[in-house]
Amino acid sequence: MKTLVASSMLASSLILTGCVTFPTQESEKVDVIWDEVEVVKDCQRLGIVFGSEGHFYDYWLHADKDMVWGTLNQMRIKAAALGADTLYLYQPLDFSSSVTMFGNAYLCEQPTESTT
Repeated sequence: MKTLVASSMLASSLILTGCVTFPTQESEKVDVIWDEVEVVKDCQRLGIVFGSEGHFYDYWLHADKDMVWGTLNQMRIKAAALGADTLYLYQPLDFSSSVTMFGNAYLCEQPTESTT
């Protein structure tokens, strides 16, 4: 009976635990910048993106660096979906059990026009 209860508790914990977000092929092309406002002065702002990793019930299972990495990956995926090539981060929110960040997605490299 103890084994069944322990197994059930372990299975429940694993179900509640989310995985850290990994980058996609498209999101790896998005540059992340912080505190370099000159870089985006001539770029087109496409929108605000946010990311968040960790929960009050599973944060102790993930290292802070993994939650930060996952949060940035979420944001880069969202920025890539908007057609952005640059993500300008705001100051992160304070956290103790999760990581949440906001930023602006920009298109900085103008697409080249094909000549035919």
